[in-house]
Amino acid sequence: MSAPVPPEPPPSPPVPQYAIGPALVPPTDVPERNGVMSVLSNVSRNGEWVLPRLFRALAFMGEAKLDLTQVRLAPGTSEIEVRCFMGTVKIIVPHNLRVECAGTPLLGEFTLKHVSKATPHPDAPLIRISGSALMGSVVVKVVDPNAPKGLDKLRAWVG
Repeated sequence: MSAPVPPEPPPSPPVPQYAIGPALVPPTDVPERNGVMSVLSNVSRNGEWVLPRLFRALAFMGEAKLDLTQVRLAPGTSEIEVRCFMGTVKIIVPHNLRVECAGTPLLGEFTLKHVSKATPHPDAPLIRISGSALMGSVVVKVVDPNAPKGLDKLRAWVG
């Protein structure tokens, strides 16, 4: 006599798409690796751009800004490796993506700041950020791009 097989759990609901925010694309449309380098200069990625599975950012006495609020990415995990020497790397992540951040600062900072209090969907894509900052600054901010800005809040309060 065999035991009855338990029913399969229901599938997870799909990750919601937002009017403003990141969008999922097929994994075949995402490059395996890419990156930016800033040496005594500034470089930025913003607007609609494709985040590869592995993205490397290097700032050597310069500044690199990565805005992921409108990024196109594949489901699953994408990694951002950061190396910062006497420079600055700023990464803006929308609240509907999961974030893991672990870095090593030496006479610098490597921080994760949650400006948005919203919790991402458990099946949302994961952004894993790692690296090091030597006499430099790596700041990762989790924000809600759909939230009213400070000036809009003030106008609403004044009436």
